[in-house]
Amino acid sequence: MDIEIRLSQFEASLSWPAVFGNHNPVVCEIGSGKGRFLISSAAANPALNYLGIERAVKYHRLIRERVERRGLDNVRLLNSDAAHFVRAYVPPLSVQDYYILFPDPWPKKRHHKRRLVTEGFLEALLPTLAAGGGLHYKTDFEDYFEQMLTVSRARPELAELQCRTISAALVDPEAADTSFERKYLMQGRSIYAADFQKTFSTTR
Repeated sequence: MDIEIRLSQFEASLSWPAVFGNHNPVVCEIGSGKGRFLISSAAANPALNYLGIERAVKYHRLIRERVERRGLDNVRLLNSDAAHFVRAYVPPLSVQDYYILFPDPWPKKRHHKRRLVTEGFLEALLPTLAAGGGLHYKTDFEDYFEQMLTVSRARPELAELQCRTISAALVDPEAADTSFERKYLMQGRSIYAADFQKTFSTTR
């Protein structure tokens, strides 16, 4: 089994059943880092298919080694730019959940245009999210979190389920979803998290 998918395999929209070999719901994690969330979630939910998208080659290779070691047949990996992949290849209404956990915050003001979660990105992503599907954010960077909230709250098809601040003093870092979250909690940083649900269908 080849767990890695490549954009060269597809001329246009991909077929999830062709990618995974079944019709199970699909969950996408954009920016999988070292794979902590992806691997633990896939192991706990064998009836779901997981796609981990990671642009950094070193992390992509590390995740691949860990997934292969665990023998997780419900995981596929993509080493690519997530925004381009979502715009060009993901079919409408085909993803159950998107997780965007600790994306690069590009903290300098002149670099804010490089941030992933923008009005334009949601314009491309939301048509691919199934009705009732979820969009989940986590970051340690408050300014970026406010941007995530602003562009998400502006979308009429999204309902905000929860918005919370996680205090490092009140949680066990070992229970963190990702390696980045564990690191930041150990450093005493607060974590900002929000969950949205798509309440009605929109397509491109």
